[in-house]
Amino acid sequence: MRRNLIIAVLSLFALPLSARAQDACRSDAERLCKDVPPGEGRIIACLKSHESELSPACKEKLAAGKAKLEKIKEACQPDADKFCKGIQPGDGRFAACLKSHESELAPACHQIVETVETAIREVHEACKDDAGKFCEGIRPGAGRILACLKSHESELSEACKAELTRREKPAK
Repeated sequence: MRRNLIIAVLSLFALPLSARAQDACRSDAERLCKDVPPGEGRIIACLKSHESELSPACKEKLAAGKAKLEKIKEACQPDADKFCKGIQPGDGRFAACLKSHESELAPACHQIVETVETAIREVHEACKDDAGKFCEGIRPGAGRILACLKSHESELSEACKAELTRREKPAK
């Protein structure tokens, strides 16, 4: 279960349309992408193909996710090229590769890895029982565990709700 939460938390930092963006884009996705099955980035691709029709809130959330992804890429791309060449992205392999070279990473990339690790610990601690209860059969990756937790938001423990809400606030 910890591995599943690690993947979910990484989506807090990296996915342009994680469960966080789904709130802002939910009505757009229902209106424009209702026949698109979720997973593997299909909803994101659909929303992007309808960019001119998106609500301002959804456009803003997608742009913020893209900017965050670019910041991560800029900070870690040289290290990724150096240490993780040939690693197939997915299932946390890329993050694990960077983590395995943590002492050799550039300061900016190292800081991102540390930030993600802190988030992983905090969300894992706050949400482990909820993830086990509500998301046990969910295949990890692409923000599915996080989406599962968000879909059970009214049933989550107060600690998990509070931690997820804290993680959703934009970084200053």
